[in-house]
Amino acid sequence: MTVSMDAQGPEKILPYVDIENSSYQILIDQENRLGPLLGFRAIPNGFLIDEIGIVKYKQLGNFDVRNPETLAILQQWIDGTKLSYTPNKPSLEVPIGDATETNALFVKGLSIYKSGDVDTAMALWRKSLSLDPTNYIIRKQIWAIENPERFYNGDIDYDWQSKQAT
Repeated sequence: MTVSMDAQGPEKILPYVDIENSSYQILIDQENRLGPLLGFRAIPNGFLIDEIGIVKYKQLGNFDVRNPETLAILQQWIDGTKLSYTPNKPSLEVPIGDATETNALFVKGLSIYKSGDVDTAMALWRKSLSLDPTNYIIRKQIWAIENPERFYNGDIDYDWQSKQAT
């Protein structure tokens, strides 16, 4: 299973699912519930969780199944081989519980966004981002609405995103 984080909802994700012809379940986390729950503020991430719910591997940021190293890790997981675990850079992790106010503002903005008031939603998201400037989940939601051509016209423009982040 995979989870996609996009405040704009499934209609933005489904074209990519169709292109990839995915054979696994994809959930949409519009409200960013997983970020605060699992302690991350950037995407894409990879969590390999066993059948009883124990995280056996996690990679925060740059989890890309097209990367040969990532594919090797996934193959080890499928084969039942013990995974080598390398902790991530601390800047990508947020202590669990520290994101409460940030995410509350994001969720409030999401509700307003769904009602059609994009300007007010964006203002709340910017306020949320001011509380946690390194939260790239929220930052990317703002970017995607302001620059849809960088996100939803075929390939995602990761080079552009990298330039915006610096």
